[in-house]
Amino acid sequence: MWNLEALINYDYAYPDSASKDFTIMSSHYTVTVDENGMVSEAEVQQVYNLMLDTLNYQLALLNDDVKFTVFSDVQLDEVDGNTARLTVNNGYGSGLILGLYDPFYDDDDWIWGTLGGPLAGKCDGTEVGVSDGSNELQYRLNHPAALPANVGYTDLVLRIGEPTSFPDPNGTGYRIYLDPTATIDNCLYNEDLEYYLIEADDIIKTYEADGGLRPLNKSFVRIEIIDDILLGNGSYCHTYRVTYGTPYDNTQH
Repeated sequence: MWNLEALINYDYAYPDSASKDFTIMSSHYTVTVDENGMVSEAEVQQVYNLMLDTLNYQLALLNDDVKFTVFSDVQLDEVDGNTARLTVNNGYGSGLILGLYDPFYDDDDWIWGTLGGPLAGKCDGTEVGVSDGSNELQYRLNHPAALPANVGYTDLVLRIGEPTSFPDPNGTGYRIYLDPTATIDNCLYNEDLEYYLIEADDIIKTYEADGGLRPLNKSFVRIEIIDDILLGNGSYCHTYRVTYGTPYDNTQH
């Protein structure tokens, strides 16, 4: 039984990946044992295939774009005569964009940003003064599910990211929000915000030499997203102010 568990976890589990949601699902199996308590190789292969089928089925039940197996725990419940009964508890993680960030749900439609006054809130008129599109992006980027422990930063540097420096190679727009119509209450739907979050993650983590903002030998510390007006044409946009630093183990200080 240990071999079954070890093989499934080695091939299919991602125990170090973070997730917002965690679910355990169970399944049950029987195998035939001989007088020495051994199971034939053919039957081990058969039950292993059944376990994989169940794992894939259970994973498909999770209604998230990002989902993965965290662990598979195979337990021997009992041996009754020549029949052994097994229970498998599979743990699944789900609900994070890129495995790092809280997802944008169906009702996460936010005004792009706020130029003075209270935070613009959601597109349906709620949450005014609470948040807006740029704040939602900024919060997620600064609060991933997994953060390095006991790490401080020195030699801090600032990099500025503007939309026109990051055109979308697959379209006519930009990887950072820009609205040439300068619509003050322009709505960013949840799909739009997810796009900008994924692109921001890539821009932040990609080195400057490869088209991103990250300086050589530096790590991401924090981002501030400014609700801005693009100089020269008056378009509304987001400007990224990204701080990087050299990490060190602050438990030594």
